[in-house]
Amino acid sequence: MELIAVIVILGIVASVAMRTIDKSLDNARFDNTRIEMDQLVYAISGNPDLFANGMRTDFGYVGDVGAMPSSLNDLVTDPGYSTWDGPYVSSDFAQAADDYKRDAWGELYTYNVTNIESSGGSGGTLTRSVCSSVADLTQNSVLGSITDAAGNPPGDSSTQLSVILQFPDGAGALKDSIVSVSSGGAFSYSNSIPIGNHKITAVYLPTNDTVYTYISVLPSGESYASLRFPGALWAASSGGGGGGPSGNITYVSGSANVDGGSNRNVNFQITNGGSSQLTITWLIATYTHSPTPYYERVRWGGSTVFDSSSPRAASADTVTFSSPKTINVGATQTVQLQRFRDSQTGGGSWVNMANIDFTVEFSDGSVVTFNSGT
Repeated sequence: MELIAVIVILGIVASVAMRTIDKSLDNARFDNTRIEMDQLVYAISGNPDLFANGMRTDFGYVGDVGAMPSSLNDLVTDPGYSTWDGPYVSSDFAQAADDYKRDAWGELYTYNVTNIESSGGSGGTLTRSVCSSVADLTQNSVLGSITDAAGNPPGDSSTQLSVILQFPDGAGALKDSIVSVSSGGAFSYSNSIPIGNHKITAVYLPTNDTVYTYISVLPSGESYASLRFPGALWAASSGGGGGGPSGNITYVSGSANVDGGSNRNVNFQITNGGSSQLTITWLIATYTHSPTPYYERVRWGGSTVFDSSSPRAASADTVTFSSPKTINVGATQTVQLQRFRDSQTGGGSWVNMANIDFTVEFSDGSVVTFNSGT
């Protein structure tokens, strides 16, 4: 009887120990699977914590190819793209070349483009998001401005300027996308650029002057590039270099401020420093902010000249006034960009516009720059 009792007790102890071991093994599998799923996401869209010289350096498969992988196989096997720079993830064991596609229970991951799933053994499904939408990684905006060494925008010479942005086209090659430049030096690429570090080049055709830089295009937002030619190319051009810092309209130093709930309005003052009355019919406000803000109202000296909530105006949009506005020689006028929201149509939340750098071009070719203040 004593021997039987000892055997029963040992059996109970062994059973409890096995449950503990099984639970520990299961927990370890969960942890290992989560780690591997993170590695797969980094392989697809890059590790956002890797930086060098102030720029993000890792954008994964999407940054090189310009599109999402069709399957996890594309992370290891070249699908025939010249821009592919993999493998982006490695197998732990040479004998199991596809272990990167299997969770810690040996089951294949499910890849749904925007997320990766593991059956999670008996503990339920594990899900790791790759992105909220494919557009967040493949359809971003790039804005920018061009000046010469003296800080002048191109003015009338803008028709002889080209901006070329090079990026992977999603089908295995590099694409050169060319856009024109406004008289104030502004240019933009809207909702068409994949994440990654891309080369952007400006060419002034009459002298074949060329400048370039690299821009980090980040997910679900707008990126801004500033290019400056080393020579004073437009100092003597018609319109005084397009109305830059020495143009007819100048910014009243220290006048910019924000107000309204959540600092949603930006106000600033301008002066007509020219020799004749000016008539203004539109403006272009360029700025960079995250989340992307859109404004629905422009006021000129207390009069509303633009009012639209669907769609609201975005950075680098040309906002045409409902009626022309004049500013006399030596006169000062207040301009207000109001009601910034994080949605271009419908509702959306107010966006705090404090301490944002602005470049504003007016229809006469003048350009002013300022910080919105606090």
